[in-house]
Parts: sequence; structure tokens; C-alpha cells
Amino acid sequence: MNSAEGAGRTVEEAIRNALRTLGARREDVDLMVLDEGSRGVLGLGAREARVRLTLLSAIESGEVEETAPARPETGDGADAVAVARRVTASLVDAMGMGASVAAREEDGGVRVTVSGPQLAPLIGRHGQTLEALDLLVNLMTARQLGRRVPVAVDAERYRERRREALEALTLRVAGRVRRSGRPAPLDPMPASERRFVHTLLADDSQLTTYSEGDGPERHIVIAPRSGVAEDAAGRDPARRPQRRTPARATARVAPPVESPAAAGADLDEDAAEDTGR
Repeated sequence: MNSAEGAGRTVEEAIRNALRTLGARREDVDLMVLDEGSRGVLGLGAREARVRLTLLSAIESGEVEETAPARPETGDGADAVAVARRVTASLVDAMGMGASVAAREEDGGVRVTVSGPQLAPLIGRHGQTLEALDLLVNLMTARQLGRRVPVAVDAERYRERRREALEALTLRVAGRVRRSGRPAPLDPMPASERRFVHTLLADDSQLTTYSEGDGPERHIVIAPRSGVAEDAAGRDPARRPQRRTPARATARVAPPVESPAAAGADLDEDAAEDTGR
């Protein structure tokens, strides 16, 4: 035997196992690392390190040829769509959900769709479980690929329907702010939804948006830009009908009214969200 492969939790353990199989010493072999392995996230997506050892004497005598290391299956050149789908499927299976997982490339990232009966537990209350699943899938996919690829996980079109409802609400409140000249806060929402609102009104010449509050109470305020606010404040009240203004114009985003399988939202940190706004 001129060469042997070994596997282990670490590269060093894989080398020791291969040396034991080959019956050789470290200084007598040529080392090729096939896969450095990964600990995964919370034990999920983990894989062993693999190495191949070849006797130097066999290489020098021409009995075997040196070969270039094979690219790991989950390296930089791996198919991000396949990795994201496999990672999501492993997590869904670990949750005991009987669901199918499909993935496709979309807008420079990957969109993963989970379909099946009884997906309410996967979505969770106010989408909290779906948010956690999305975060795990992004972390595990990035670890396996060795690079960050945006992955959006959806279940029973929840995100799509949520975005439609959020867009309608934002435009409705924006119209009210234009007419009244007063800021209006929205209810607290996840970071990804706050970014969506910021982006939706980013090009509006009359309105601006900013975030207030901390943690679960962080919310967006839609407000008129300074010139628009001053103009609204300086109008002659006699020239326009008087309106009753509620004490606090808080707009609520209600989840779409549908099956329990459609109740979730995205999770992300918005550390960069409010920068420059």
C-alpha cells in the first residue's frame, strides 16, 4: 500500500488515522488535505476532515504520481443553490417537518421555498421560527461555501404576502403624512421589514424615514422632510377642511388573514440599516 486516506474531526486526527492505516511515520509521507472539515452550526451541517497520505518512497520511485488536491465539494466553487437547499432540508428534517424544499437563484442570491402540510410550527408565532431558520440557513450556507451568499427562506409564500401587506400599509401611511405634515410611527417590526420600508420611500422627495426604539420595540417613523413640514404647518386652516387627528397615529401591520401556514417574517440584524438616514 503506497497511499491511504484518513478522516477525523480535525485535520490532525485525520492524519493520525491515515498514518495508522499506512503504517508509516509523518516524515515519510506526502500530505494532501482533501477537506478541512466543518463543525457546522449547532452540530448541523458538520463534516469530517479528510486527508490523503502517500509514501515519499513511492513517489520518488515513480510507482505513484503526485496529483493536485481535489476541490472540496462545498468549497468556493460549489453550487450555492444546491448547498442552500441541502442545508434547509437538513434543518427541516431535524425539526420533524414533512415538507419539500426547493431552491433557485434570484437577484444575486438564493431563494428557498418550503412547501407542505402543517407548516404553522415551522413559521411560528409572528414568524419567529421562520426568522430563526432563515438565520441558520444563511450562517451554515456561508460556512460551507466559504463565502457569504444571501439566502431567503420562505414557507407557503408567507414573505411574499407579508411584503404585499407591508407595502400597502406604508403607502397608505405615507399619504396621510403628506396631507397632515405630521410624523407617523409604524408598529415594531423585524429588521428586514424596516429595511424594506426604508427602501420603498428612499426616493420620495417629500418624505423621510428613520428608526426609533431598541430591541423588540424598534420601529420606523415616516416623517415629512423639513421644507414639506414647514409648508404644511404654514397653510391657512380656513382654506382646507379640518380633520380630526388621532392622539397617536400608530399604524399596525396585521399578518395576512389566511391559513396558519402563512404567519412569519424575515430575520436579520439592521446594524447598517439606519446608517446615513
